[in-house]
Amino acid sequence: MWQKARNTIAQFHMFPCHAKIVVGLSGGADSVALLHVLCSLKEEFGWEITAVHIHHGLRGEDADGDAAFAKAFCTKLGVPCHVRKYDVKAEASARKLGEEETGRLLRYTAFREVAGEEGYIAVAHHRKDQAETVLMRLCRGTGLRGLTGMSPVREKICRPLLFCSREEIEQYCRENDLMWREDATNQEETYTRNKLRLRVLPLLSEINSKAEEHISETAELLSVEEDFLEGQAAACYEKVKADAPKGEVRLRRKELQALHPAMRRRVLRKAMEAFLSADFSQAQIEALEDLLQKETGKSRDFLEGVHAENRYDVLVLTMKKERAEGYRYLLPLGESVFISETGLRITAWTGEKGELLSEDMKCFDFDKIHGELFCRSRKTGDVISIKNGRKKVKDLFIDEKIPRNERETLPLIAAGEEILWAVGLRVSEKFQPDAYTKKYLYVKIEKA
Repeated sequence: MWQKARNTIAQFHMFPCHAKIVVGLSGGADSVALLHVLCSLKEEFGWEITAVHIHHGLRGEDADGDAAFAKAFCTKLGVPCHVRKYDVKAEASARKLGEEETGRLLRYTAFREVAGEEGYIAVAHHRKDQAETVLMRLCRGTGLRGLTGMSPVREKICRPLLFCSREEIEQYCRENDLMWREDATNQEETYTRNKLRLRVLPLLSEINSKAEEHISETAELLSVEEDFLEGQAAACYEKVKADAPKGEVRLRRKELQALHPAMRRRVLRKAMEAFLSADFSQAQIEALEDLLQKETGKSRDFLEGVHAENRYDVLVLTMKKERAEGYRYLLPLGESVFISETGLRITAWTGEKGELLSEDMKCFDFDKIHGELFCRSRKTGDVISIKNGRKKVKDLFIDEKIPRNERETLPLIAAGEEILWAVGLRVSEKFQPDAYTKKYLYVKIEKA
């Protein structure tokens, strides 16, 4: 077992020389063996080793005994030992999670706090744990990524014993005169993992005596496949991505639809990962695929806060924002007004004919304008004058392919209720200067 663990550490480059390593020490055979192995290699690699024991506050005197055992074992090895005590039952109730999941979250929080940003975490998961993890995920429903089980290394969490059997670990403890503690709750079928360990795996071993080993090997094989496919997906993701402003991901719809379904799902997952670190259910990815087939303007909100929308030739993902409040700014003649919702500065003034116009500057017949001048956002029922009639501002936005999330802030220059200029799109025909114009209104837009 010692050689297997050492080979695993080397193969996956788990701990660099002189690393700070925090070992999760429950007091069971697995964690006892792990700490002992790492201490035997400490001088060779110059590691700084610390142990952390978690008292879950669930098992009374037995838990107190585990904590005392962990301290004594660390003292014997000359290793610092931190004991953290939690009320897992109360925490689980407060977080609305199961005790098993809450305990796991608290453990890793404590490990990370002691390890700090530069430290590494070593946990004692072994081959049986790996088989149980794969079976649990199968029961829940999972894809290829889930079937890879636990990684030997992930985010500085390292599992040197992942390819060792429980029998090998206990044999190592006996050969080195190492005592360990047995957790009586491991024989209770309260938790899902215990049911798999006590009932399912023994039954599978009757079918094939190497079932546990084969499940673990399959997870390892699928991990290699997953790594390759993720590399391919990353390349596809970059190919179908379109230029987008900060805070958005845009994917070209036709190119996305042309991908094989398996690769398309991975690309969509990567797009979601740009906003969220959590794993996503198959149902969520299927919802994105379904949206992809719908017409422009269709959108979907996800509970995690991601908003997805079809905008003509691209699928756009953003984090949801509250609907923008309407704005309205008076434009006194001769003054510059900053519009905070748009980041624009607007200046309006009157003058004679002949001022040089540009893209960001428009001219109107001042004598045709009645009412105060405003810059505002759109309102229901807004129309703008065009040749031979009027056009709804809403339809103008659609025709000009203005994204839905930009329509609420696009500035309109208005006099009373009438629109003079939908900035960047169209000016009103009604207020254009003609041969009878005597006084001109100039409006200039600048980025502030």
